[in-house]
Amino acid sequence: MVLDKRRAHLLSIIQLSNDPIPTKDLVAKMNVSQRTIYYDLDQINSWLEDKNLEPIETKHGEGLFLPDTTKAKLNLQKDQGFEDWQYQLSKEEREVLIKAKILLEEQDASMQSFMDLTSMSRGTVAKVLKVIKNEFRQAGLQLYYQQGYGYRLSGPEEAKREMLSDILAVIFSHPEWQNVRNEVHQMIEPGDDSSEETDQRLTVRNLLYEAEQKLGLTLTDEMVEILSLQILMIMKRIQLEKYIVVEAEEKQVLQQTEAYQASLLITNKLKELWGISFPDDEICFITMNLLGSKVQHDDFSRYTERELSGLRNVVQEMIADFQLYSAVVFDDKEGLEENLISHIKPTYYRLKYGVKIANDLAESIQENYPDIFHLTKRVMKHLELYVGETIPDEEVAYITLHFGGWLTKEKKQVETKFRAIIVCENGIGTSNMLRTQLENLIAGLNVIQTMSIREYQSIEPKADVIFSTNYIKAKDIPVIHVPAILTNLEKEQIMRRMNELFQSKEPEKDSTNQLMAVIEQYATIHQKDELKRELVHLLEQNTPLTKELRKPMLNELLTEQTIQFKDQVNNWEEAIKLAAQPLVDQESIKPEYIQAMIDNVKETGPYIVIAPRIAIPHARPEAGVEKLGMSFLRLKEPVYFSDKEKHRAQLVIVLAAIDNQTHLKALAQLTELLSDEENVERLIEANDTKTVIELVNKTVEA
Repeated sequence: MVLDKRRAHLLSIIQLSNDPIPTKDLVAKMNVSQRTIYYDLDQINSWLEDKNLEPIETKHGEGLFLPDTTKAKLNLQKDQGFEDWQYQLSKEEREVLIKAKILLEEQDASMQSFMDLTSMSRGTVAKVLKVIKNEFRQAGLQLYYQQGYGYRLSGPEEAKREMLSDILAVIFSHPEWQNVRNEVHQMIEPGDDSSEETDQRLTVRNLLYEAEQKLGLTLTDEMVEILSLQILMIMKRIQLEKYIVVEAEEKQVLQQTEAYQASLLITNKLKELWGISFPDDEICFITMNLLGSKVQHDDFSRYTERELSGLRNVVQEMIADFQLYSAVVFDDKEGLEENLISHIKPTYYRLKYGVKIANDLAESIQENYPDIFHLTKRVMKHLELYVGETIPDEEVAYITLHFGGWLTKEKKQVETKFRAIIVCENGIGTSNMLRTQLENLIAGLNVIQTMSIREYQSIEPKADVIFSTNYIKAKDIPVIHVPAILTNLEKEQIMRRMNELFQSKEPEKDSTNQLMAVIEQYATIHQKDELKRELVHLLEQNTPLTKELRKPMLNELLTEQTIQFKDQVNNWEEAIKLAAQPLVDQESIKPEYIQAMIDNVKETGPYIVIAPRIAIPHARPEAGVEKLGMSFLRLKEPVYFSDKEKHRAQLVIVLAAIDNQTHLKALAQLTELLSDEENVERLIEANDTKTVIELVNKTVEA
């Protein structure tokens, strides 16, 4: 019997949980009905019994759990190659495996081997090969069939290496692809999981740890895994006499870096151990990958002044623009600057050398933080000028994590109730975003340290609770396993677990059970499970137990009451006063907020003119904001905020923000609206609120 992908995923959720999981939580996580969950559990338990493993059990009133003996055996199977943990491969997984087979095991790239590898029919494999052939062609490679030998690939080694890097990035972007990862491991490092194979991987990993010492940084756990596979892959290519060529000029640049010295250390030791000589071009190739690696910690004292100066200028301009476009002020600007430099240095090298990284969070970040992502994308122009490349969305997503993680780092005096450590394999940005989410969620939580898994394993941590993005064994301190980006459901589960750990009183019944209890008092329930499932769905849609920060849309703030038209005003001060009056009338702001906006311009200059003809006056929330508000004034005659032509404005939009976050969705929609020159023209020519509201609604609905 073979588990399909959904059931394997369901089993992994239960396996990774320290605590019993309520069925309703699995319904929400898997996005299937309760009936499907029960059917899947029957199938999983049959599969477990076939393997002589104890089945999933139910703890009354708490949920489903996997016995520790079964957990331990499944983990062991994963470590030993995951042989018995099988599920039906998705279309994308099959394509990746066939591409890897062609690139890594060309001598065995036959139709039969593809069929055995993917469990697909000959006809299906033939269709997949057509797609792959086209993909290889676009990369400058030619896939062809040679009678008696199988499929062969011709083209430059550089293109093949880039394709192999892409494959590693893809498989590490999908943590659930354990089967695929192990198949690729076997292709890179053939063997029956022998001790020699394990020793090779361990040796390369230890050499990378030595290289970290030389570089004065700590790589993320995931990066160590990817780099160790890269180096083993390079060794395999060298043994096949497939060499890469690096341009002489670029080689000279790479040879001046500390990363080159670290690469020399690795390759010299590998030569001593296994007699493999690395040509200088291959050492430079390892250098490129080291320079582009994600880091957990970095030591700025080791940067050259020229390198640090260039990066610092870029980061300072990005932060200044982000503050301008988002109408926020970062209290800990220096901390954000240091973190961004640590992230942007490898980003620069990744873009320069075409090094790909795994990013399983990119989609989730764009989906959960679209406003911050949009604002981050706007400030990328500084990095693009510095790098000379367009920044892909995967990289923008990671930089979004840095800005998002700092938006709520306001100076608040909160009594610390719980000291926490975050264990995260994805680096600085992800750790900070998770820190922000947790500290906002749990009153009195203070995250005292973030660390990698191997750092956690090497110390005796001192804290009240540990939050980890990967499965780790608890020591003396309770561990709560969390994803990097938290959904409402996951926030609810964290709060429930915190209550169990740190509150002696029994946790209150959740809303669903409270409702069920009331209904049972006055009615006879014939289909109890079905009713409960429907109530769970209804409550999660409308009234999540975790209070979420609500971010109003632009059309909720710009209404008939907050839109004005005027031909001209005497000066910019009068423009601000007139534009802000609707917010005073609505009691969104106090009159002193108007003076604070005027004082800001006098003290810091016309920074509020964010683009020609557009000004967005604002001040700090504590200067007199009562509730979130925005108002719009159109002037026929421009008003000048300085003597310069670029500082004239005809659209004056006052923003009254209550914090660093609540206004971001509306502001992102406003900047989207104003980024289209045609929209700006139409707004300036407008004489009635209907025109403005139509344009606003069109942007909001887009």
